Parts: sequence; C-alpha cells; structure tokens
Amino acid sequence: MNNSKKFSSEAILLNPISDDIFNDLIYETEEQKKSVYNTDLIIVDNYGCIKDDNGQSVQVIKYTLKNEQKAVIEIINYGATVISCWVPNALGELEDVLLGFDSIEDYRLQNTHSIGGTLGRVTDYISNGHLENEKGEIYELNKNRDGHHFNGGEKGFDKVMWDGYVANGELVLTYSSKDGEEGYPGTFHARITFRLTCKNELVVDYVGMTSKSTPVNMALNMFFNLAGQNTGESELMNHSIMVNAEEYMAIKEPERRPVGLIKNVHRTCLDLRVPRLLKKAFPIVPGFGYNHTFKLFKGKERKAFNLAASLVHKQSGRMLDIYTDMPCVYINTAQDFPYYGKSLLKEEVMKVTDIEAPLAKFNNYEDEQESFISDEYKFASDEEEHNLDYEMKASSTQIDYVQEIKPIKGKSNTIYSKHSGICIRPQLFPDAVTHKNFNSIIIKPSNMYSQQVIYKFGVIVSTD
Repeated sequence: MNNSKKFSSEAILLNPISDDIFNDLIYETEEQKKSVYNTDLIIVDNYGCIKDDNGQSVQVIKYTLKNEQKAVIEIINYGATVISCWVPNALGELEDVLLGFDSIEDYRLQNTHSIGGTLGRVTDYISNGHLENEKGEIYELNKNRDGHHFNGGEKGFDKVMWDGYVANGELVLTYSSKDGEEGYPGTFHARITFRLTCKNELVVDYVGMTSKSTPVNMALNMFFNLAGQNTGESELMNHSIMVNAEEYMAIKEPERRPVGLIKNVHRTCLDLRVPRLLKKAFPIVPGFGYNHTFKLFKGKERKAFNLAASLVHKQSGRMLDIYTDMPCVYINTAQDFPYYGKSLLKEEVMKVTDIEAPLAKFNNYEDEQESFISDEYKFASDEEEHNLDYEMKASSTQIDYVQEIKPIKGKSNTIYSKHSGICIRPQLFPDAVTHKNFNSIIIKPSNMYSQQVIYKFGVIVSTD
C-alpha cells in the first residue's frame, strides 16, 4: 500500500468502514501481486488442486518462508494452514517439529482435528449454536458438534481457500466470509500476515472487519513436538511447559464446554506458572494430560503483549516461546487423538488410560440442568504441590471388547496417536457469546479485529 492508502486503527474505530477502505486494507494491489516471485526468502509453489463448490478445479498454493538461520516455515492457502516448521536443534540440525500431512488430499479428507489450520470465525464452542446481537436478533449457527457450534462450523476458516500474495518479505492471506456463512451475521473480511524473522520468530498478525456485528476469535491450531513430528508420545513426555496463567476456565464434562466460571490455579495440578516436565505432571492430572483454556496474566494493561507459554525439549535443545496480546491460551496435549488400529482395550503395558492419579482430586459441581463440571484439580497437601516426581503405574483394569479406531496417518505415514504433540493456541475467551462475564468477542462495523502472536523458536544453552 502507498502512504495515501494507509489508515490508522484509531480512525477505523471512530468512523464507519466503507467498501473502499475494506478493499484498501484487505486486498492486494496489482503491484503487490507482481511482487510474489521477487523475493528470495519466500518461495511460491503449487500444492495440488481441489474442486470448489461449483466443481471447478482450484490450484492450492504453498508458500515457503525461509530466513538466514535456515529455518523453514511452509504454509498453504487452503485453510491458511501451516504445514511444517523446520527449526534447528542445539547442534544446528533441522527437524520438522509440526504435526501435519503430506498432501492436499490428506488435509482435506484426513484432517478431522484441523491440525495446522486457522480456526474461525470463532474457535472453540458457541453453546447450542445460538447467537443474539445487541438488537435482540437471533442467529442460529451451524451445529456441527453434539448440538453445539464448534471451531467455525462445518466449513470453518480451516476448510476454505484463502487468497494470497507476498509483499515486503511477508505472506498475506485474505478471505471474505459472506453474510450468513455457517450462520454468522455480516460479511467478515479477514487478513492474516505471516513473517519469519532472522531470530527464528514466526510473527502472525490477524486483522478483520465486518459489515454487521459478529463474533470473531481466530486462532492457529498447530500441534508441536520439538523432538520431531514423528517422535510421538515417548518424546512429548520429555517436554517441559510453562504457562503464564493464574486462572483457568472451568469446564463441563464430557464435551469440555466452558461453564462461565474462572478458577485459580493455585495449589492445583493446573498450576503451570513454573516449568513442569510432562512425564512427571501428567500422572496427577485427571485425564492424564491437558485439554484446558487458561486466562493469561496480563497485569493492569488489557492489551498487554506478554509471554504466554514456553515449551522446552531438553534432549534436542529446542525451545519455543509464544508471545501474544490475546487474553487466553488453550493447551491440548492431543487428548482427542485416538489410539490407532484394532485396539483391544485390555492393558498389559502402561498406557495413558492406565495411569493412576491418586493425588488428583475432583469436586463435582452440579449445574442447573444435568451434567457435572470437573473444575477442581487440587493437591491434597503442600508437600504434594511441590513434589511431582511420581511413578507411572500400570492398572489392572480390563475392558473385554474390541473397538475399531481409524488412525491419523500424518507425514511419511507417521501415526499420530494420543499425546503425539501439544497445541499451544492463544485465543480470545471461549464461548464468550454465551457467558457474558467473559470479555466480549463481538466485532462491530465501526471497529477492527486485531490480534498478534509470535512463535519464537530457539535453543537452550546446554542439554546436560
């Protein structure tokens, strides 16, 4: 954009958005289109074809971001999906640390967990798929999970084609979600900018504007394993995680929907304010792993840009720090990934379902309707809070039936089973349109959606 076409966010917030300003902010110029192939740090390739809703063949584009440190990030315009992250270990050896697939067909047909994709318009749940605006108008959203709206619906942002161009060393992907798409009100114009810096930082900027008031909560759903995407549960257990959060969202089982309550992590097994080694922390967490949303510590400034979480794999020396201005972070240790093959649920060796968690406590909370909330994970004593070196014990529990489980076949036929990776997803408050005590995620035509996340890859000084 030339200077005459730049607009400050302050001006946008104070004045209604015209179609011309939409186009200036969201769409590329002809000059920018021509610049696509004129950068040495971003390579543009074909990544196969898919059929659109009209049966026409559409080319999928892969963008390869490189830097001087030889790090490589690959992104496709289908679903604004990050498909690989090649970063060095302590010896300078590159490894792909992002779970994903080998082909566009796999991303379209096998990616039921939206691995690597951009979730939207709204990530996470909107309970009952029910939305009411400030005028009292009711919108019924696509109910794609047990009667609820989840991760943008049946065809969310991770399942649509984005337009892309390269300018000034950045990849820009844009998508216009039409009024009524998946039930959402208003035409929402989204833009995501990806930039790989010389410090091995993947900087992701989200911008959006709407023609009608609508909820927005976009987020990248990347699953990492810093030992390498093909190393599985055994190496994920060697990761340590820190989350800069004093509170977490209470949830209702079994679908794990938020209930509108925010709890303190103090003296619970969800206290990750100091680094926890997963193989020591998991045995005391009900469900043996994390599938929780945390409210980040922001201090006094609501839009403060802070360290949200840190992930370290000591054996490889790789580490990942995630910074954001978003208020929450969702942590998921691939809890929804299945065990694969024809699995007889009769455990002779230790598996995650066999882990005993004798020190984890539940206090059941009955809501007005029926289910219960697993909203307390308290330690029994101060000693237990500081002693996480527990043994993983095999259970004698046996279930004598056979369950057919479809495997997740990832890159190079790697089987992604439960605990193969960890998702650290900065986002806005989950199910905020249902729970009015959460910060609003409604964007009005007079303002702009704007969020940023930085994924900073690095190495630790010593692996001893």
